[in-house]
Amino acid sequence: MRRLCWIPFFLLACSNTRLAEVDRTEFVFGSYVRIRALAPSQSKAENAVRKTFQEMFRLDTLWSGFLTGSEVALVNESGRALVSAETRDLIEAGLEFCRETEGALDITVQPLIEAWGFLGDGYRVPDTAELKALCKLIDFRKVKVFGDSVVLTRGVRIDLGAVAVGRAVDRAVETLKAAGVEQGLIDAGGDIRVFGNRVWRIGLQNPRGEGVIRVFKLRNQAVSTSGDYQKFFEVDGQRFCHIFDPGTGYPAGECASVTVVAQSALAADAYSTAVFVLGPEKGLKMVQARESLEVVVLVDRGDSLAGYESGGVK
Repeated sequence: MRRLCWIPFFLLACSNTRLAEVDRTEFVFGSYVRIRALAPSQSKAENAVRKTFQEMFRLDTLWSGFLTGSEVALVNESGRALVSAETRDLIEAGLEFCRETEGALDITVQPLIEAWGFLGDGYRVPDTAELKALCKLIDFRKVKVFGDSVVLTRGVRIDLGAVAVGRAVDRAVETLKAAGVEQGLIDAGGDIRVFGNRVWRIGLQNPRGEGVIRVFKLRNQAVSTSGDYQKFFEVDGQRFCHIFDPGTGYPAGECASVTVVAQSALAADAYSTAVFVLGPEKGLKMVQARESLEVVVLVDRGDSLAGYESGGVK
C-alpha cells in the first residue's frame, strides 16, 4: 500500500495564462483516485476529468483481480483466455519488469496473497510445507502470451497489482492531455504522476508515525511508494505485510517503505515493489544501474528509521 500525499504546489515559471481548475475524487482500483486538472476553460477541464474517470473505471473492469468477469479473473479461472490488446500489453509489460528485476517482482504471487489471507480478513501464517508447495507455482515464466491469448501453467494465477494502477495513471495523463488539460496531477492511492509547466511538492509520510518526513519536487514525473504499514498483520510482534518475496513465500521484511521516482507511473509502481522485495542494498544497486530512476528506502531500526537513497533525488 502507499503513503504519499500531494501538498500545495508552486509555479516554477510565471505564466500570463489563467487556467481553470477541476479537483475531483472517485473510488476506483480499490482506492480513492484524485485528479486535479488545469485547462483553458472550466468546461474543458470538467469534460477532461469526466472522460478520464470513465477510462479508469473501464480499465479497472479489465484488470481487477477482484471483479468477477474481469479479464484477469477470467485468465485465473480458466488458465487460458482471450484478452483485449490493453490487457495483453499490460501483462507483457509486467513480465518484462519480472525479467528486468530477475523475479523480485513476480506477477504470479496471487496464490501467496490468498494463502496468507490478504484477500479477506482471515490472516494466517502458512506452514513450511504449504509454502514450499506454493512457491513451485510462483514463477513468471509460467505465463505465456500467444497473440491475444494468455496461458497459465496449471495452478498458476496472476496478480497485476504492482503494474495495473501505474499503467492506469499513465493512461489518465494521456486522456487529460488529449482533452486539452495543460497541467495536472493524478493520485491513485499514492501512485502519483504530475505533468505540465509546474513543480509539484509531494510529501512522503512517516511509515511509523504521523507527519511528512520528506518532500519531493516533481515536474513531469511519477512517484510511487510500497510499504508495510497499511496492509499487514502481526504475530508475536512480527509484522507480515502484503508484499511477498517470490523466492521464500514470506512477506518481504527488510524495508518499511520504498519510494521510486520515474518518468512513468508504471515504472515507479513496478520498481517500488521490486526494491521493497530486494531490500536496501540489492535494491539500490538495481536502481542505480537505471539512470531514469531514483529511490528512497526507509528501514525500521526499532527506535528509529534509517534512510537510504540513490543520487539525484530532489
